[in-house]
Amino acid sequence: MIDLHCHLLWDMDDGAESMEKTIALCRSAVKNGIRIIAATPHLTDLELIEDFLYERNQRIAELNGYLEMEKMPLKVCGGAEVYLDHHIFEAESLDEVTINRSKYLLCEYSLQPFQPERAALFAEEIFERGCTPIIAHPERYPTFRRYPSIPRELRDMGALLQVNADSLAGLLGKEIQAFAKKLLLDGTADLIATDAHDPQFRGNAIERLQKQFPPEISKELIYWATWIAPQYVLRNADLPERPKGI
Repeated sequence: MIDLHCHLLWDMDDGAESMEKTIALCRSAVKNGIRIIAATPHLTDLELIEDFLYERNQRIAELNGYLEMEKMPLKVCGGAEVYLDHHIFEAESLDEVTINRSKYLLCEYSLQPFQPERAALFAEEIFERGCTPIIAHPERYPTFRRYPSIPRELRDMGALLQVNADSLAGLLGKEIQAFAKKLLLDGTADLIATDAHDPQFRGNAIERLQKQFPPEISKELIYWATWIAPQYVLRNADLPERPKGI
């Protein structure tokens, strides 16, 4: 599997607090069949991109060195989870914070209600900058659940959508689980990731979580959303149409 959304880098955001917890997340990833992780720390202050990149790249280099030394079958590449608000219009280049230096930029909206028209407005700015937004955990936004046409509008614009494994497992409640399931089954969302923050409380044990996914989510769909589709992102390629029947 490929995990395109994970907060495993230590002491950068609300994710792993220490190198020890980072390593614990890596060991859990390997145990759960994850072979590539995009490290996506939160980027909320767009005036501090250079500082962010310096810290992120140093940690990734150190972590990959450790994984190689320990012969762990896991690679970590760079990314960020960029917060979309009015500051996005003033930001400098976002090219260095895309996933694996591709055109794909992991983006998040406010978890508080916001004016629905802002969703397309902010996404359009990302497209104008030559990037393709990957919308992180759309099932978690109250505004999206209240206006369920928004995710489809973003998908029709060309964005990709990524749901969280813990949402599909029902850990955030039945409403969020049902919306995540709908987005996957109707083809609006094509990606599943862990959004892991902590090895104990918000982990990446995705094989265990899969056992709690709704039965309508087939193994073929999980394979598409955790391996096939993410490969296109890492290769900086357009996502093909999802094969029929999954």
